[in-house]
Amino acid sequence: MITASKKQQTLVLRLSEFDFQIKRTSLTLKGAEQNASVEALRSESLEQSEKLLEANSNLERLQDDLKKVLADIEMADTRIQQDQGKAKAVSSERELKAVESELVSLQNRKSMLEDTELSLLEQLEAAEKLVSDISQVRAALSIRLEQELAKSAGESKSLTAAISELSQKRDAIVAELEPALFATYQHKAQRGVPVGQTLGRDCSACRLAINGVEFDAMMALPEDSLPTCPNCDAFIIR
Repeated sequence: MITASKKQQTLVLRLSEFDFQIKRTSLTLKGAEQNASVEALRSESLEQSEKLLEANSNLERLQDDLKKVLADIEMADTRIQQDQGKAKAVSSERELKAVESELVSLQNRKSMLEDTELSLLEQLEAAEKLVSDISQVRAALSIRLEQELAKSAGESKSLTAAISELSQKRDAIVAELEPALFATYQHKAQRGVPVGQTLGRDCSACRLAINGVEFDAMMALPEDSLPTCPNCDAFIIR
């Protein structure tokens, strides 16, 4: 059985407490660095970017279609003006009927093109609104993402500083511990909770009850004796 002064026993207990705090703070830091909110916002922002790309592509297609329709209307107007001029210049009834028939066909085509133009204008209005709406959503997501990243960075910085401070205090305790005691502590820490205290007849490290006979024998040991829990082998600080 290891023997250690009450000061050494107190130091090893404090070392255990600092190691627990460092481990807990490190887990919190890992959670801050793997911020679920940040990942969710990034995913949503990417989804909106894809929607915006698709909406812009549709808007450009409609704009191209409208340009073609307007060009066709302009061409139809030119042809109509030319045929109207022809109608005044023809000398025979047969030629006049042919020109008038072509004029009717051109007027019908122009009417169909104008209907298409109105339909495209309506679609363009809806497409422009969709692009605007998606852009606003994406901009809002970008702001939220920047805020969440700043918050996460602040938390990480604070937690890193806390771990550094705890580590310095831990190092100061290690410097005061007897090498043999520290080596045994490290060995126990690799297997589980290295240090416990008595909670009634329970061990605080494993939360199991210590046999009555073993507990009484443990409590009767000299003050500088450092017993271990018969259940988990953790040091017991009485």
